[in-house]
Amino acid sequence: MVIETEVGRLVKMDVVHLLKFRDNFIGVEVHVHVSGKYLKLNYANDVFVQILKKLQDKGVNEVFINEDDCKRIIEEVKQSLSDQSLNDTKMEKARRVEVVSAAFETVKGVINQLGVEPETVQLLKTINTRAMALLQDSPSLLAFIKEFKKNCSEEFLLCILTNYVMSLIIDKFPWKSAQVKEKGALASLMCDMTLKADDFAQLRAWNRNGGELAERLKRHPVDIAEKLKKDKLLIPIETITIIEQHHELPDGSGFPYGISANRFNQLSAIFIVSQQFTERLHDSRYDYDKRVEIITEIRRRYSSKVFDKAVDALALVLA
Repeated sequence: MVIETEVGRLVKMDVVHLLKFRDNFIGVEVHVHVSGKYLKLNYANDVFVQILKKLQDKGVNEVFINEDDCKRIIEEVKQSLSDQSLNDTKMEKARRVEVVSAAFETVKGVINQLGVEPETVQLLKTINTRAMALLQDSPSLLAFIKEFKKNCSEEFLLCILTNYVMSLIIDKFPWKSAQVKEKGALASLMCDMTLKADDFAQLRAWNRNGGELAERLKRHPVDIAEKLKKDKLLIPIETITIIEQHHELPDGSGFPYGISANRFNQLSAIFIVSQQFTERLHDSRYDYDKRVEIITEIRRRYSSKVFDKAVDALALVLA
């Protein structure tokens, strides 16, 4: 959410991601929260990079910037993802990966605070397109995974791999289209946008072993869906449905609603199967020889007609 302060409307930003879009930033006012007050550290004619680096050296991970400056940074992120920027032969592939990942983390943070806007939704689509292009340019899937593991967050890597697997599965259905794939990709990019690194570890433990889970984690699909429903013209209803259902199980033991098998639509089932396969492959350290074992376990846990179709398609893709 935007913070109303005596110095204006402020938005929280991660220092590490701001530094990745540091080129040509002049006029961004940086604030820190100290003793209940928001203190401005620079003036409009200063370059803010040196200030951020000093804060980072002191262990400060977050700063606050004006809402208008935030919108300027989103525009800079957009420019960094342009074909011309990412196709520059002088830019190393590691840097390209880093830019795409940092763009995702930055846009996700902005959406959490300002809500969805046409610009941010389009940026998410562009981020997915650029990541898929990097994947296609890699000599192999394992080479892509190795490159991304070094230069992006674990969650973004899993998100992109989920989208890749989901795209392959959708191609096995007669209603396949780029628009359907895009709806699934948006769900993948947004479904966990309120979570932090520790939250993902707890969710993966629950997925493997069951047990208790904090109420705020059980509610996160609802919280995100409600945030996105505020502008139905920007986010497809199919995307919101996937987000609401992505932690549900056919036997009714999932969350947040505990729905049964007949409540899932085919696209949600495809997304869940893709995400489960990706996470289990990740847990096996990307041992591709375990794919049959993983598929068997997914089929056992997600046994129902609509999920069986998704798993059958996955098996064909991986044959």
